[in-house]
Amino acid sequence: MKYDVITIGSAVKDIYLFLDPRDAPVIDNPKKDPAREKLITLEFGAKIDVKDSVTTIGGGAVNCGVTFSRLGFKSASVVSIGDDENADSVERAMKNEKIDTRFVQRNKDLPTGFSTLIVAGKAKHDRVVLVERGASNKNNFDPQKRGITKTKWYYASALSGSWKKELQDIALAVRKHKIKWAWNPGSSQLHEGLSGLSSFMKACTVFMVNRDEALELTGAENKPKILLKALLAKGPESVIISDGINGIYYADESQMLYMSADKSIKAVEATGAGDSFGSGFVAGLLDKDDIEYALDLGITNSESVIRKVGAQQGILRKKDADCAVSSSNHTLKKI
Repeated sequence: MKYDVITIGSAVKDIYLFLDPRDAPVIDNPKKDPAREKLITLEFGAKIDVKDSVTTIGGGAVNCGVTFSRLGFKSASVVSIGDDENADSVERAMKNEKIDTRFVQRNKDLPTGFSTLIVAGKAKHDRVVLVERGASNKNNFDPQKRGITKTKWYYASALSGSWKKELQDIALAVRKHKIKWAWNPGSSQLHEGLSGLSSFMKACTVFMVNRDEALELTGAENKPKILLKALLAKGPESVIISDGINGIYYADESQMLYMSADKSIKAVEATGAGDSFGSGFVAGLLDKDDIEYALDLGITNSESVIRKVGAQQGILRKKDADCAVSSSNHTLKKI
């Protein structure tokens, strides 16, 4: 095998704008919309000072690729970027992180994806993300591309554009070449519901969503065991439901587990928490093929990320990972 993991998804340039909470208060939605419970408010027509700003490289495929590479695994990423300065920055960052760029696609007609994150409120993890997907909408997973099936795992994060065709091609390659597949779907996929995703879920080794997403997908009672069963019934080998500070739920055909998170950790900024958990979990399976260790590594990686600004700064490196896991404050139990 040439690669341990090939990640599939987006690559973007991120800029974080940190605002004074007095200039951008977080309020309850006066319309009581359950889908938009809280709002970050800005005065219309006002000129607002930015307290601080940070520019980074992001996107699910790159974020996860960084985790795998830093933890000692050979990784590549299938992403589409423009033919502009931001594209150069993305590709340079990937090479610096030792992520193979042979599957990076350059698009001359669209800009590299870009996001602006407005971080406000009393807690720095209150944020709104404004996204221009740009060239990411033209990402193309080509199962005929030389070398793209020479891997142990695929890791797919949020997809855009012609994502159904991408998923069909991924599932085909997974089945034909006996590749393991971890999938953390994005909003475009989740809006399809279980009926639209179940044919792809059957090809998954690990299907990962957060608790709100599990509720949205299944319409089931808000109890972890019921949600896990509802997702497993659609065919993936295993399912993970993340619940933020409350921890992680895992299930396969033989067991259901819960691992707690460390509630003493104070989040600085929460971008990349899901990417760092999911990729950390799969890295743990690659390293030791042990579910408990993989869950622990995933949560530990995520907790390291949320202590820093941006999705990559806190990602663990191999020399620090085992020590971080051994000193973590997580508890595992069967449910």
